[in-house]
Amino acid sequence: MSQKFVCWYDVEKRCGRIADQIKDSETHIDAIIGLSRGGLVPATIVAHLLGIREVLVHGYHSYDDKTNMRDPENQHGIMYQDVVNDLMKGLHGKHVLIVDDLCDAGITMDGLTKRLYNKFHKGAVNFMTAALYCKDHSQFKPTFVGEHCGNDWLVFPWEQCKYCYAQ
Repeated sequence: MSQKFVCWYDVEKRCGRIADQIKDSETHIDAIIGLSRGGLVPATIVAHLLGIREVLVHGYHSYDDKTNMRDPENQHGIMYQDVVNDLMKGLHGKHVLIVDDLCDAGITMDGLTKRLYNKFHKGAVNFMTAALYCKDHSQFKPTFVGEHCGNDWLVFPWEQCKYCYAQ
């Protein structure tokens, strides 16, 4: 699988597309959840573009940082920071956007949205999803997508330091 290095300009452009899609849909967003680590920067940019102050963090990873492979013992990933308690502090009846950098197989977004909907009564919180990039083979289709892409391994600007300083 080849690597594609994504530049800051591309990130900002994809975030702008997501914000435009949200505005065009006339969807009101009350809060944003950034998936740590890759979704934190896009979540912040989208929040600024939409004028949203409340940005929450949910920690989850499904790839090993050293091998770039899915953990064979935890195929569905590992949660290490849970956003549920933050959501229960006043977001009932609100519209919440979950943002990540990439929707690859769709395991992260699918798992988190199912988990959150199981935690809240139907209609208590309305969750939508957004990804800068969504791979063609993804089983999960985010509500808003910056760009649909093929199967290249994407290296985002916030990840590139490990390639520059690894020597």
